[in-house]
Amino acid sequence: MMRYGLEEARKKLLRDLEKETSDPAAPPSFPVVVRLKLPVVDIDLLQWLRGQKDARKVFWHSPDEVFTAAGIGAAFEVSAEGWSGFEEAWGDVREFMDACPQARLFTGMSFARSMTGAEWQGFTALKFICPAVELTRDREGCWLGVNAVRGRDGEPFGPVSRATLENMRFTEQISDEDAVTLFREDVPDYEDWLCSADAVLGAMENEGVEKVVMARRTTFGLQGPFSPENSLAMFMEGQKKAFMFSFTIDGRSFFGSSSKLLYSRRGLRVQSRAIAGGRPRGKDPAEDDELRADLLKSGQDQNEHRLVAKAIIEVFREFCRSYQVDCEQEVMKLKRYQHLLMKVSGVANEGITDKEFLLALHPPSIACGVPAEKARMFLQEYEVFDRGWFSGSVGYLSREQAEFAVVTRGCLLEQGKLHGYAGVPCVRGADPFALWEAAAGEMKVSMNIVRGVRV
Repeated sequence: MMRYGLEEARKKLLRDLEKETSDPAAPPSFPVVVRLKLPVVDIDLLQWLRGQKDARKVFWHSPDEVFTAAGIGAAFEVSAEGWSGFEEAWGDVREFMDACPQARLFTGMSFARSMTGAEWQGFTALKFICPAVELTRDREGCWLGVNAVRGRDGEPFGPVSRATLENMRFTEQISDEDAVTLFREDVPDYEDWLCSADAVLGAMENEGVEKVVMARRTTFGLQGPFSPENSLAMFMEGQKKAFMFSFTIDGRSFFGSSSKLLYSRRGLRVQSRAIAGGRPRGKDPAEDDELRADLLKSGQDQNEHRLVAKAIIEVFREFCRSYQVDCEQEVMKLKRYQHLLMKVSGVANEGITDKEFLLALHPPSIACGVPAEKARMFLQEYEVFDRGWFSGSVGYLSREQAEFAVVTRGCLLEQGKLHGYAGVPCVRGADPFALWEAAAGEMKVSMNIVRGVRV
């Protein structure tokens, strides 16, 4: 297969796009979508993305390394300020996917039902973005693509996509310079954390909640250059088995990694994972085996995992014509932690869409607690900051496939500030001080993704 250079492919796509969008006989209905792509020589996607100056940028990397994408601009975008707007937003999303089954919508969803934090401006509770220009890599190689949409009420066909492609930059060398940390602020602070933990522990005893995942935010003041793409590129060198993501919206960037699959779909085939409990990794193989054995025989961890698995199985039972659960419980070993794992897969019923799975599985218990909805309500009452998309879900969807991960590691960059987020499970009888220390450890792990800023 012939592969174009990036500049040659850009020029050819511009010519082809002009032909495709200038047909006066094109139907007037909305949406009309044109999607074009060409094979190109291999290129570093993050380095390319870092050089772009667009108000919308997205990056997605699947842990199996089958698919990686970097996109700029927005040919099509749908937002909702709260989860109550999901139904209306989904109508436009479904229309778009029907018009162009191959196009992907990169998606972010908040942890709470709505968002109030000023730092999250532009990151609405639900957002679906189809990039105007995409650089992707799959098993067949690297591709440069363009998406163009004719809007409602006679809006022009494809000017945003054409302008994005025309102004596309090529590559930019990733710098070794680091930002300087000017200050640090923890929310909640130590005293507020202890008060919140005491309140949550008291409520758990009275309400029959098994676990609540408490979270904290650490804000750093920054001076000097900072690039989310730079941080992700450095982090990915040793972490290619995790989901990686970045969303830039009007000057703010949310980026991070996750090993936690919410669900994936290929055609009608759907899979998810029940993940719960946890132990650190051992300092050597013998200690690692001891911790694994302790996890497998822990009644509390087994009960928590049973509840998590039950919730996922109920979703698959409702929305799938058939499903199966791995009979043998596994231990999922990550770089620093190991968790109980059970895989669930099935074949969705005809007419069931990603909307049903997203609404039923989000937010997952690993991000809020067990049972998930009760734990979420606790956090809504006791938490003193807006998690935004942290503990929410990010991914992509198209008519033929979808993939979503739970955001367990994430940072938000705004002008001169970097917010890091970390969560820690709180169970009945827990020590609030020990939870504070555990959250501090989690924050250090979360901030490992950030180049040049350390907790």
